[in-house]
Amino acid sequence: MLPYGYTVTKYDPDDYGSSGYEGPEDSLSDHGPKEAAYLAAVEAFAEVCGVTELTIRDPEVTGFVNFGLEAPIPGHGLAGLFPDDLTGFHDGAWVPLSTGVALVRAMLRDNGAWCRLEVADRFLVRVGYDQYMYIGSSEPCGEAVERARARPLRHSGR
Repeated sequence: MLPYGYTVTKYDPDDYGSSGYEGPEDSLSDHGPKEAAYLAAVEAFAEVCGVTELTIRDPEVTGFVNFGLEAPIPGHGLAGLFPDDLTGFHDGAWVPLSTGVALVRAMLRDNGAWCRLEVADRFLVRVGYDQYMYIGSSEPCGEAVERARARPLRHSGR
């Protein structure tokens, strides 16, 4: 387990009530500035941790049944990142940071693919339910937190 953990989200903490989130944000990706802010946050945290490549962990693609909020798209959002047979999208595969960021985009868009991305004992990023993004690091990432705050995102960390 990494000693520093951060939750990155577009949801304002002031919009939570007794029954959970009650604010105006939709749980779908805007495919625009907020999505771009999530992706910039991944890059900022990776940069602070000196990460240029990531390992894919526990990769999944939707099958016959889809539980996502958005309909899956052909290729699961992986078209152009991996061959049609998904060679290279497997547990333990190394990908450049740019591909990792594109995978985060596909997860935010609920395109049908999911995985964790990590560098063992140094860095972790995953997208959870309702576009909560979780980042773990081996060192404090104050600079990355400040860069994320400068965009339309919220964060919490330990």
